[in-house]
Amino acid sequence: MEKGFNKSSLLESIRWKIKSLNDSTIRERPCVFLSHKREDKEACKTIASYFRDAGIDYYLDEEDKSLQYASSINDPVKITESIKKGIRESTHMMVVVSEKTYKSLWVPFEVGHGHASILDQEKFMHNEDLIKLSILILKDIAEKTLPDYLKTGYIIKGTKSLNNYISKITNRTEQILLNEKRVFSNSQKAHPLDNVLNWKL
Repeated sequence: MEKGFNKSSLLESIRWKIKSLNDSTIRERPCVFLSHKREDKEACKTIASYFRDAGIDYYLDEEDKSLQYASSINDPVKITESIKKGIRESTHMMVVVSEKTYKSLWVPFEVGHGHASILDQEKFMHNEDLIKLSILILKDIAEKTLPDYLKTGYIIKGTKSLNNYISKITNRTEQILLNEKRVFSNSQKAHPLDNVLNWKL
């Protein structure tokens, strides 16, 4: 299976479009928008790399040149439009939460826009679509400290939980993913995610 693409990168987005013309599995697979505070970008890069290996597309704004340019000239309209475009082109949103997230001005906006753009509200209200909005808690964050607007999503607390999430959104069992070497098992000694997530949870 093809590795995931970062759809915020113009080059990778073009490659995705070319590949998807002749491969319906590319068109149908999930794309996860990674919402995060800028200070957590290294953790997000590690998570994005894990998604790539699992054959999941993602949007990570570090490679969105138009967004980075808008940010450099402090243009809130262009920043907002770039974020909205990234969310519209995604099927899922993952909010990566650390202590720094609580000071973010953009994460609440991204979650609010994600609610409107990604979620089927009726399914979400009946807990049928929680997986579309996931909340990944980094190390040393307690679930009970989450603000209410983040408690509505699918909570991911560690490596096992992340593997289960990947299994759900790809419709492939964790065992299949392990056999494909697309996720890692608890028996492996070290993985970059160990420094980001709570092991085995």
